[in-house]
Amino acid sequence: MKKNLIIISAFILLAGSSLFAQKGTKIGYIDSQTILTQLPEAIKAQGDVQSAIDNVKGKIDSLGQAYQQTLQDYQKQSAMMTDAKKREAQQKIMGMEKDYNDLRAKLDANGEVAQLNQKLMKPIIDKIKKVVEEVSKQEGIQLVLEKSDQLQTIWYAEPSMDLTYKVLDKLKTGK
Repeated sequence: MKKNLIIISAFILLAGSSLFAQKGTKIGYIDSQTILTQLPEAIKAQGDVQSAIDNVKGKIDSLGQAYQQTLQDYQKQSAMMTDAKKREAQQKIMGMEKDYNDLRAKLDANGEVAQLNQKLMKPIIDKIKKVVEEVSKQEGIQLVLEKSDQLQTIWYAEPSMDLTYKVLDKLKTGK
């Protein structure tokens, strides 16, 4: 989520930075965190990503428990095992370790869950950018900044400059 806020902020700041220096520049701001927590398609996408995270974590927990049990069983019984049985048990344990690491990799920054988040959020962020641009043009705003609790790029702003709910309304209604 924080990555999405950074992307939105960077786009908005870069797009309008040259206009800021002009005299009479009209500035507005949005709280993209508010938009993302109230926009139905963003809520659904975030729920889908959280479900994927929960699914992977459940598999990790189950596999971790099975691994621990298999390892304990091996340690207790290895003295009585033939060399062939030991190799077989060791290969099973190494396979479980590999599976465990593969599952954990799905939660990494470049893993399967991050890719799902990117896939689901990109069209939503693109839509937000488009609507921010439309609302800004309608309001005569040349520069739109980000104001969220997680990404403090504005320390103070007049409430009348807040375009968050105009953008959110337009996103929800399509008008």
